Amino acid sequence: MGFEIVENYYRQAHFDFFRSYRNPFYAITFELDATAVKAFCQNSSWPVYRNLCYFFARAMQPVEDFRYRVRDDRIVLYDTLEVAATLPAPDRMFSFGYLGYHPDAAEFNRHAEELDRSRRAAVSLEQPEDTNQILFSAIPGVRFTGLTHATPDDTLDGRPRVAFGRFFERSGRLMVPVGLEVNHIFVDGAAIGTLVEEVQREYDRPH
Repeated sequence: MGFEIVENYYRQAHFDFFRSYRNPFYAITFELDATAVKAFCQNSSWPVYRNLCYFFARAMQPVEDFRYRVRDDRIVLYDTLEVAATLPAPDRMFSFGYLGYHPDAAEFNRHAEELDRSRRAAVSLEQPEDTNQILFSAIPGVRFTGLTHATPDDTLDGRPRVAFGRFFERSGRLMVPVGLEVNHIFVDGAAIGTLVEEVQREYDRPH
């Protein structure tokens, strides 16, 4: 994991404008066709939720706007975004699981499996110092059409937040609702539009 300090941020005017907002976060919900990616996971014996997160993260890597953060009052651009997901823990609780990232799906799943098991064994809300994560969660019992995320007091927090809802069928296809929250300081609607297209491509052709 690395980053570079950005000397001339191309969205500096928008960064300064939205930085003055008490709440610069905004959310959008949409649906994705998960037919192919779910079948791929079943054939690979990989957990579906983990890989919904993984292929979403893989699609987000090339969309540069999602990789900007603030460190020590400087705008930085991370090389890589990593997967952080809520995982089931004992007594109907959850843990935070920091599963990393690898461009190869098989390698990611091999590495994530051990971390996944440890986080499921006992509740852990430990958080890393770096902020190059995408924060994933799931509400598998609800086919939601709207969603807000819990957001921190830090209005410069640039970590995208993604939630998946209950699968449902439409015209023979398996759909999944998605709730995405971003910080307007870093991300505009154009980047979200590009991201949704990239994620659907990943879900349609997982490998």
